[in-house]
Amino acid sequence: MNETETLTPLVNEVLSDHITGLPVWVRPPRNSLQEFYTGLSKAKLYELAGNGCIKSRSLREIGQTKATRVFNLKSILDYIESCSDGNEETIAK
Repeated sequence: MNETETLTPLVNEVLSDHITGLPVWVRPPRNSLQEFYTGLSKAKLYELAGNGCIKSRSLREIGQTKATRVFNLKSILDYIESCSDGNEETIAK
């Protein structure tokens, strides 16, 4: 298997996510109480990632003591969708 075959699914996933106009990865809220795209708090994002409900990555270079945590937006939105109980109300305009 060559390098192109290995990257193709990942590239396709990133491109399909990016076509929607939404970022692929988001950072937890820093100064606000809620993450911009989902409305979830920093604590909730870390809880969901810790439980394996959403994808997250820690970005740290060798020698760094602190890392940057990012969360996969698609996995967050998929998790929210999976919590649907079918009782959503539609608002008529």
